[in-house]
Amino acid sequence: MEIRPLVPADAAAYRTIRLQGLAEHPSAYVTAYEEDAALTEEQLYERLTPSGAAQTFGAFAGESLVGIGTLVRPERVRLRFRAMIVGMYVAPEYRGTGLARRLVDACIERARTLAGVEEVCLSITVGNEAALRCYVACGFVPDYVEPRYFKLGGRYLDIEWLRFSLV
Repeated sequence: MEIRPLVPADAAAYRTIRLQGLAEHPSAYVTAYEEDAALTEEQLYERLTPSGAAQTFGAFAGESLVGIGTLVRPERVRLRFRAMIVGMYVAPEYRGTGLARRLVDACIERARTLAGVEEVCLSITVGNEAALRCYVACGFVPDYVEPRYFKLGGRYLDIEWLRFSLV
């Protein structure tokens, strides 16, 4: 299994796995399936163009993209001490193989290269125990629960924030 930064040439494979994750686990993401399904090819290329603000990593089994995770650094000066991991997803047949941890590790290593980044944060939907176990095993510490963070199908969902210190 290979973990590497994704580039615009990976856009079609990225779209497929991203939409798979959004369809399979709508309560795990703030983004709705319809939002990402509507992205143009140009928008996907932009999303996968590495920058100081964002880098998406992919986990490959041979030529197949089977996992993704993105590290995002805020543009605002007062928030640049933090980076966030978003959009994590591993295809069901590859769960439990350590790929999620390797994607998280890739994001953390990228964060370490960004001057001034002191911590990496992420959030999970409250009740997603598998994700919580994974991130705690990676060294993240639960911080706080934010109630009613997003609404799905008429139901409000809470998220839990976790932090990983780089200092």
